[in-house]
This record gives sequence, structure tokens and C-alpha cells, in this order.
Amino acid sequence: MTLLEVVEAVAPPIMGDRHVHAMWLEGSYATGNANERSDIDVWLDVDDGSFAHCVHAFRSALASIQQIRAEDPRGIYSEEPRLAKHCFYLNGFSDDQRIELDLQEHSRRYVFSETDHVLKILFDKDGVIRWNEGP
Repeated sequence: MTLLEVVEAVAPPIMGDRHVHAMWLEGSYATGNANERSDIDVWLDVDDGSFAHCVHAFRSALASIQQIRAEDPRGIYSEEPRLAKHCFYLNGFSDDQRIELDLQEHSRRYVFSETDHVLKILFDKDGVIRWNEGP
């Protein structure tokens, strides 16, 4: 199983969590430039105040698919907007091939720029992923 296949297998159980509104990829897996050493940048849009719950839900879904070797709970790295990060290292994958889970609070209401962002949307239950109208 590839790292992308692992993350894609995590998406259905995460989609069923009432606190999670959207899940997408950024970085090399979104652009199609990933290689055998690439990490995977996973983003979740979650209810405000639910970071701990959503990391636990992601961990549970992930552990049912692939054994977790180690974790790096980096925690909140921005207060405005409120963002958090948690990294997962899996058996059978190098340290470079980690899952970098970023979480944003739902109230952020970020608008993506088509000229600056490439996303691979795994699900969007509530129309969270919005694009600017252009110049």
C-alpha cells in the first residue's frame, strides 16, 4: 500500500465524523510531484475547539489501516487563524514519508486562490473549500 492509498483509505471513516467538514491534500501529492521520499500534507477543516477529538479520530482510522510507529504532536502553531499540526510515522515507510496532518478551525473560512493553490479534495461535506473569483 502506498502512502497515498493509506490516506485515501482513512478518508471514509473521517468523513463520517460529525466534527470534520472537509479533507484535502496539499503539497507534492496534490500537484502530482510526489516521489518515494515525499511526505503527505493532509488538511482537515474541523469544528472549532475539536482539534483533540479529530486527531484521535484520525489516529484511530489510520491505526486500523497501517501500524503507527511514532507520532509528533506539534500542537497549535497559529492562534489567528487557529491551526494545529500532528505528524504520524508509519511502519513500512521512512521518516521522510510521514503524514503531516494540519487542522484548521471551521470558523477560518479560508478562500483558496487558483493561482497559488493546488488541492486534491478527498471530501467536502459543507462547501468549505472555496476559490476566489479571480482578479
